[in-house]
Order: sequence, then C-alpha cells, then structure tokens
Amino acid sequence: MPKTKTFQVIEGRIYFKCSSCQAKRIVAVPLGIRRRSVRCQKCGEVFSCALNRRQMARNQQSGRVLLSSNDINTEVDLFDISMKGVGFELDARRGFKITEGREVQFKCSWNPRLFSQGRYIVRSVKGNRIGVELRN
Repeated sequence: MPKTKTFQVIEGRIYFKCSSCQAKRIVAVPLGIRRRSVRCQKCGEVFSCALNRRQMARNQQSGRVLLSSNDINTEVDLFDISMKGVGFELDARRGFKITEGREVQFKCSWNPRLFSQGRYIVRSVKGNRIGVELRN
C-alpha cells in the first residue's frame, strides 16, 4: 500500500521529496486532480500524494463550540480553522437549518481567544458540513 503525503500545489506543480531516500523532483499536476500517485525515480517507492491547492493554510481543529445567530444557540463540532474562515458540522438531530449568506458568531469555552468576537458569513452548506468566512 502506498504511503500518503500532502503536497502544496504551486503554479500547477508540486515539489516532491521522497521520505525514504530524500530524492527531490518537481512534478507537474493537471488542474482538478486532488490525488496522484508518484513513484520516486531513485528508489522506486510509490507515494499517494494528496494535493493541496489552497493559498492559505487550514489547520485541523476539533472540539465543540457555541454557535449563535438571531434564532439559533447551539453547540457545533468544529473541524478546521484558517485566518479567514471556519469549517464545522451542525448536528442534524437538533433540527436547525442554516442557509448561505446568514451571519453567525462563535464562542469557545475551552479557548476564549480562538474566535475574536468576529462575525462570520455562511458561504458553503453541504449536508451538515458548513463553511463560514470571517466578515470584514
């Protein structure tokens, strides 16, 4: 089974470095591809590469935080956070629906400085998975 590594895509290419023999090479990747297998030309080891095309880093962050809006006050499961947004999952059993364009706020009891009392706008709703962007 191939080993999986994540590589940043810059201008359609990744800078591949083999973790076994430390060989380096630049590999071109077509648009729209998220995963690709790359074989090291020196040692022959195969790696499954996850391709990250994001310009800004996204950090995995798990935990429960309080989501509040005009008519909603509920806890949600946090997934990831970046400088400009947050990804979380809304509990389907609660029966709340969130639509794109809605303004929300977060409060975190275990790290009060995680969210700087900012307001967020809902940009993406895919099932129970929701992405919000920090409002300027």
